[in-house]
Amino acid sequence: MSDIHDKTVIYKSFDNLYDALYVKDILKENEIESFISDDSMLPLNPIVSGQSWGTKLHVFERDIERIEQILNELNNNK
Repeated sequence: MSDIHDKTVIYKSFDNLYDALYVKDILKENEIESFISDDSMLPLNPIVSGQSWGTKLHVFERDIERIEQILNELNNNK
């Protein structure tokens, strides 16, 4: 039986692939696994499909606290 913290969740949805890849690269540099899914192949009407548009960054639930700390530090140093 898998632990709840091994569950993957959508951490954030981005308007474009570039921003998603930027955050994914930051996570990779910090040895945090993630992957991206892109909804660009959905039908033209997202209401019909029941999905939201966007490029989604998926992470392990167990890493969320660390991810937020890393991204907050990055934003504070800008």
